[in-house]
Amino acid sequence: MKVIAGHWYIKSEFRKDFIDLCLWIAPHSQKETGYISYTFNESHMEPNRFLFFEEWTDQAAIDFHVSQWYFNEFMEKVKPMLSAQAKIKIYTIENVTEL
Repeated sequence: MKVIAGHWYIKSEFRKDFIDLCLWIAPHSQKETGYISYTFNESHMEPNRFLFFEEWTDQAAIDFHVSQWYFNEFMEKVKPMLSAQAKIKIYTIENVTEL
């Protein structure tokens, strides 16, 4: 499994636009082969900082995802909203155990 996790730092005047953009892309992503989960939340400690967390079956699923028109549109639309560079990491998960 692969996990994409990170933080988006959004200018306060674009907060609602960013949330709407995330809600717009989610249904597109959920239809993809290899999709497991997608969520995003705003930090209570740092307003306008959003944590996102995505689970994918493998790198091929991520490669397909980032090649889609809606992903590219999301990335273009988010650029002017950023107050700082996003910090994004991809984790490879070998084993998952539920508590």
